[in-house]
Order: sequence, then C-alpha cells, then structure tokens
Amino acid sequence: MSELIVAVFDQKLAADQALLDLLGREQSHLTDFEDAVVVVKNADGKIRVKAYHDLLEPVGELSNDLWGGIVSSVVFHRSLAIAHEVFNPDFLNQVEDALQPGSSALLVLVHPEASARIVEELSELSSVIIKTPLPEAKRKSLKSLSAS
Repeated sequence: MSELIVAVFDQKLAADQALLDLLGREQSHLTDFEDAVVVVKNADGKIRVKAYHDLLEPVGELSNDLWGGIVSSVVFHRSLAIAHEVFNPDFLNQVEDALQPGSSALLVLVHPEASARIVEELSELSSVIIKTPLPEAKRKSLKSLSAS
C-alpha cells in the first residue's frame, strides 16, 4: 500500500523547487518516496503535468499508466474516479479547491512509514497538504482508468 500526498503551492515553480528539495534529501538518505509528478495550473486554468520519475529511476510504462490515472482522476475526470470509488470525493474536492490558476502541486507517492516525514518536510514549504491512502487495488483501478 502507498499514500498519495498532494502539496499545493501559490506559485507555478514552487512545486518544482519542492521536488528538488525532496530529491536532495533523498540523496542524503533523509527521506524516501516512490515517485512524484508536478502539476501546474496556468493563469487560464490549463493543466500541465511534468513527470519526474525518470529523475528518480526509470520505471517504465507502468508508472506512466499509474500517474496518468492519478492525474486524470484528480484533475480532469473526478466523476469517473468517484464512480469507480478510486478516491474519496472529499479528497478530490480539497485538491480542486486548492489548485487555483497560477498555482502548482507536487503529487508524491510514498510508503506509509515515510508519509509523516514527507508531510513534515512539505509542510515547511506549503500550507496546503492533502493525503489519501492508495492501496494496491486502487492503483490497479487507476492504471485501468488511464488505459481507457
């Protein structure tokens, strides 16, 4: 099982910087996470997704499918994610409310034992931290939603 942590920032480049900070701490063995992506919402409300898993270690298409499902569910197709019971509607509402035009978000997959440390580190950089469990069954659902 994993947890999905979303840290939302008021500035477009702040999520990139937060990810670089996490990567630096990971190299120093101060933190550990599975994977991450940055989502930027421009002033017109258009979404841009920046996948960073290749910076961590190449993980192939499975990660692309998983992130495709996560980003699609969280940002674009909320009703589909709710219908398939992938994410709690409250989680999706919190993310939608926080991700405003001109902002960015860092989405991080972590093992539950690393969650508290990641939340603590991201809380130093962002006032909006939202998290939800992501069991294996939901990960499979997300991958299949991405493939649809």
